[in-house]
Amino acid sequence: MMRPLRCQLCGETYLGREADRCPYCGAAGKQLVPAAEWVDYGRLELDPNDMEKCRTALGFEVSNWTFYQCCAQKAESIFTQAIFKRLAKHEMEHAELLARIMGAEIPDFKEESCPDTDREKFEEAHLREHRAIKYYLHAAGESRHPRVKEVFRTLSEIEVEHLQISNIYK
Repeated sequence: MMRPLRCQLCGETYLGREADRCPYCGAAGKQLVPAAEWVDYGRLELDPNDMEKCRTALGFEVSNWTFYQCCAQKAESIFTQAIFKRLAKHEMEHAELLARIMGAEIPDFKEESCPDTDREKFEEAHLREHRAIKYYLHAAGESRHPRVKEVFRTLSEIEVEHLQISNIYK
């Protein structure tokens, strides 16, 4: 029997029996909880330090979203196009989460270019994901707000999955 599950990270609702990942943001299945148990953290009261960490992370996520959009549009196959399209959607969910935490709007973004070959696209994706993981782990260690720590740890876990994807296909 299908039931509504909500992702504790991004807040999206999934209708199904169970899932090993949130289909929207990529969080591990442990983040999917019965909809009635979901907690809406909304905007958080952040100190300036945590606010700056979230602002920097939001910049990463928006930049990666535009990069993956470019990669999907210029993909060499429908297979890699599908991968880049899904990665772009994950990054946008992460951006929306960070904006919600800060009580901010998603910033205007500039279009980004991407390499011509899929191999080069995955190589750049690898560098971007590695940068994000390193930053998120550092930010989780220094953040003062428990929810911000949790968000950064979970984002780093998702970005590790993205890094593994880039390693497989580069």
